Amino acid sequence: MNLMHQYNAIARKQLNIAEGINLLKQVQTDLNRTMLTANAWGFTAVIANASLIPLNVIINAFEIKKANSLYQALVRQVYDTYSKSGTRIDGHAKTALSILKKVVIEELKHKGMTDMIPGVNIIVGLAEDSLAFYKAAEMVGTGNQEMKAMARNLNNKIGALTRELTQLGIKRAQILERMQYISRNA
Repeated sequence: MNLMHQYNAIARKQLNIAEGINLLKQVQTDLNRTMLTANAWGFTAVIANASLIPLNVIINAFEIKKANSLYQALVRQVYDTYSKSGTRIDGHAKTALSILKKVVIEELKHKGMTDMIPGVNIIVGLAEDSLAFYKAAEMVGTGNQEMKAMARNLNNKIGALTRELTQLGIKRAQILERMQYISRNA
């Protein structure tokens, strides 16, 4: 194969690799922005779950009376759907805690110890909210680990391509030297 053809083929390959590195660096920049945003939202989710724990302890201690206005009814509905103890967990834990709460409350009512029901609501609600908090923290941690793994993988690919680009540059320089030697001696 002719040296000039090899030289030009390596130049095209270098150009393609350089473009690939630039694209990967753009992806890396986007991933870094996404990671910052995800960290902020993850922190917000964990803090929101943590702040609901004391709020729900207070609410579980008292029986909330009926809402008097449309606004109060709306707030109550949103709370019951998204924030109430037990609404942010699912699966076997939710079922077990729900059954335990129901059985204990029924037994307390049967024995005439209704003054203990708010305590049961507090303890079961605390368990439910603690599970939701743990689940949110675990999900955020898992997401962070996955994004860090992607970032490491991206860095490794950029490094490998940069090394390949350097090797091609060395090879191209060697071909150029041979072409110059041939032209001087011809």
